[in-house]
Amino acid sequence: MRRFLNVGMIQSETYPLDFETCLARIRKDVDDLMAGMHVPELVLGVEMAIGRYWADDETQLGGDTIPGRVTDELGRIAKEYGIYFIPGSMIESCVENGEKKLYNSLPIFGPDGEIIDVYRKICPYYPAEEGFSPGNKYVTFDIKEKNIKIGVMICHDWCFPEISRNLTLMGAEFLFRPAIDPEGLYESCKALAPARAFENQAYFLSLNASGDYLGGRAYGRSILAGPDGNVLWEAGDNTTMLTVTLVFDRVSDARRYGTNYTDQLLRQLKVFDPPMPYAGSLSDAPVFRDLPEPDMTMAERAEMFKKEGLMNIGRK
Repeated sequence: MRRFLNVGMIQSETYPLDFETCLARIRKDVDDLMAGMHVPELVLGVEMAIGRYWADDETQLGGDTIPGRVTDELGRIAKEYGIYFIPGSMIESCVENGEKKLYNSLPIFGPDGEIIDVYRKICPYYPAEEGFSPGNKYVTFDIKEKNIKIGVMICHDWCFPEISRNLTLMGAEFLFRPAIDPEGLYESCKALAPARAFENQAYFLSLNASGDYLGGRAYGRSILAGPDGNVLWEAGDNTTMLTVTLVFDRVSDARRYGTNYTDQLLRQLKVFDPPMPYAGSLSDAPVFRDLPEPDMTMAERAEMFKKEGLMNIGRK
């Protein structure tokens, strides 16, 4: 039997960022999607679509626990419609070894409203996300009714192809990346979704926010690429939503017979098994001999830019 999956994509704003506003926006968007003629079975949202803080939090960085009040509400939406649901990411607050930590986290819900898993962004966008800890676990999950495996990442993660490849090696056929890509990155990034899709013979969805965000602006332009690397859909720069039907036989055919019935990318990967001499010891790689340590805070970045003449007028 052919494997179809109806995927609902919500390219939303992420401002304001309080949980109350975000949850109300998510509820309305899902209600609207589910009232359409083409009804999704999996609904996806953008990075920080769920929010960063409760409205009474003066720091605006308090987050919420997972599970917690926020995920309880999101679980109710998933259960009401009987859908798989990844409404976007949120600030997760937790205490580990007596220390409070914040993560940029992606909760994943099943049709019963329960949390299937939680993905914590492995590569926070330092120094802009200097308050966030990096996650350390790849996450895939099964849509068991369709025999389909989904792999997830968040925003900056896609700049590191190792993440997409490891999710693929874990069996993922659909790679999902919610994001808040700002103006100025579109031309640099627009080729990444097709490239990641092609090299992994998988569907790849980059779902980007649209509109104002923390003093900047997200450009939207969400993009869906097929397992052959061809672009199937690209959004504009406004808020929008769409349900598409993905045919996962395209993935299994590409992996079995080759992309366009020629390129046996994953099958030959096993044959060639390219050596990775610096796996587990990246700091020994020659490329790092002349590179400074990364700036992990905004203060470090400002100091480096000032010292090297990139920013020495105006800002003090």
